[in-house]
Amino acid sequence: MAETSATSGNNDTTRFSLKAEFTISKIFTLLLWTVLSIAMVIVGSMHIDNCPVEPKIPIYLIVAGVFHLLAFALIPLKMVAEKLAYSIESVLGLFSFCWFIAGSVWVFRVYQENPRRCNDLVYKCAFGILIFEYIFLAFLVAVICLCTCCAGLLVASDIESGRNRSPEDEEALK
Repeated sequence: MAETSATSGNNDTTRFSLKAEFTISKIFTLLLWTVLSIAMVIVGSMHIDNCPVEPKIPIYLIVAGVFHLLAFALIPLKMVAEKLAYSIESVLGLFSFCWFIAGSVWVFRVYQENPRRCNDLVYKCAFGILIFEYIFLAFLVAVICLCTCCAGLLVASDIESGRNRSPEDEEALK
């Protein structure tokens, strides 16, 4: 009996620990993206006219930073009006994805140009943010593929284990 309650206590502690770690990682990610978004707006605003080779790069930074901040501002709205928040978030997400593609075109098109005729801070900030987002997307796709493979393996093993059962085993399971 004592062993069972001790095991239950360990499970509760483990669940609490995992939940705390997940919450801490969410807060860290939110803070990181908030700081990056504010930096994007500031850098883009300070150097709005300092990129003659591609004047849209500072504008890309400003708009992307503002839209990231708008998405974060929806977090409290989810507690009050969840459906509305998800609808707005979907529109913001679609726009942000299109803006990400446009920013990639503007930033990477002038990569080979030497000298670049763009403020170094503006260009490197936009370039770094885009590379960071590409890495994040690659990681996300890899996680989705891994989860899909694992789910497929679980389904396949369940089907296979069902085939190997005898009629007596099937009766015992009922």
